[in-house]
Amino acid sequence: MTRARRILAVAFVLIVAIAPAIVVQVQAEIDHAHELGKQLKCTCGGCEQSAGTCYHVGGQFSGPCGVAKMMIGEIQKHLDEGMTDDKVIAAMIKEYGPGAYMEPPKQGFGLVAWLMPGIYLIAGAGLVLFVISRWRKRGVAAAGKTASAKPVSPELLERARLLAQEATKE
Repeated sequence: MTRARRILAVAFVLIVAIAPAIVVQVQAEIDHAHELGKQLKCTCGGCEQSAGTCYHVGGQFSGPCGVAKMMIGEIQKHLDEGMTDDKVIAAMIKEYGPGAYMEPPKQGFGLVAWLMPGIYLIAGAGLVLFVISRWRKRGVAAAGKTASAKPVSPELLERARLLAQEATKE
């Protein structure tokens, strides 16, 4: 084997050994951009999916919609520039507005969106307990009023007893 063939063989082995690592590296970067895209809402207008998972245009398995592809491309560009994840999200929110969040941030006014369901649940439970206690008090008061009604005369009781006996004889 000549020297040139040995060099080519070694180069080929190195390329074959390194190529999968490069492909894995590129795929990991693309996956990272998609993960960040899942934190942002796709702005295509017809869906409520994230930019990392929007597949509604052209069928579910046809690939991401054009707007989602563009957003993922922007995220990838920011990552290639060396921006941190938080800075990438901040840049995308600056460009698309706060409506691009998939879920509201847990700070500032977005915190209200996180707290209100719990507040409504507690208020609703309190209202239900209040209404039930009022119904129970009203039921006890109504029962007390019927017990203190006018007593029935003995003649009327005797007449009712006679009518009941006649009804059972027939």
